[in-house]
Amino acid sequence: MLHLTDIQLQDNKVFLSMLNHVLSVDGFYFSTTYDLTHTLQRLANTSPEFQEMSLLERADPRFVWNGHLLREFIAQPEIHRFATPVMHGFITMHSCCINGKCFDWLLVSRRSCFRAGVRYYVRGIDSEGHAANFVETEQIVHYKGSKASFVQTRGSIPFFWSQRPNLKYKPKPQISKSVNHMDGFQRHFDSQIISYGKQIIVNLVNQKGSEKPLEQTFAKMVNSMGNGMVKYVAFDFHKECSRMRWDRLQILVDQLSEQQDELLGK
Repeated sequence: MLHLTDIQLQDNKVFLSMLNHVLSVDGFYFSTTYDLTHTLQRLANTSPEFQEMSLLERADPRFVWNGHLLREFIAQPEIHRFATPVMHGFITMHSCCINGKCFDWLLVSRRSCFRAGVRYYVRGIDSEGHAANFVETEQIVHYKGSKASFVQTRGSIPFFWSQRPNLKYKPKPQISKSVNHMDGFQRHFDSQIISYGKQIIVNLVNQKGSEKPLEQTFAKMVNSMGNGMVKYVAFDFHKECSRMRWDRLQILVDQLSEQQDELLGK
């Protein structure tokens, strides 16, 4: 450190402080033997060539939070084993027994590094169709050598809108009037269909008050898109479940059950 100038020493302190801050943040995960960036469903439907790739080469870029640091290593296969993708999210694993049947239960949530941000400051989508604060959550059950995976995703309503903080407790959402919403909206769901196939959108926002335009616009755009791979269900959570009436969630469960059966052709 003696060879550093005063300015360089100060810069070094700043960089060390930033590094320590990042390392102290909860929710970063990595594995040198298992591909954390892909769901079990995707891994079960890959080619032998894919399986032979290094974790760096085959990682889903949406969930690689150190991707910027690793990008220069892609062209150097000899050091891929030292370049480990880091995921941000949540992982928990439990051994459970129900009615004498014992199994392993895992929950993995992967947070996208595209358009991440804090509540209110980051809403809607960007021009590439990336929804703000997108998270892919996978539930895995492992029983007697068999594995089952159920995947859900969540994200901000995928068109261009904002909700900038002000002195109000809940700022009013503002839908942009100067952009082509359908372009980004279409990009978002094209990507969703490629990654997840048929899906059901569940919209839980209020269907009255300041959130009403969001629900109306979302429903209208899904209808305009006219894609049979996507179904839309709106459920006014605060209205239906007000006063702690959580039992009314069964209404939503029944709706989703019907939609799932329809999607699966039952």
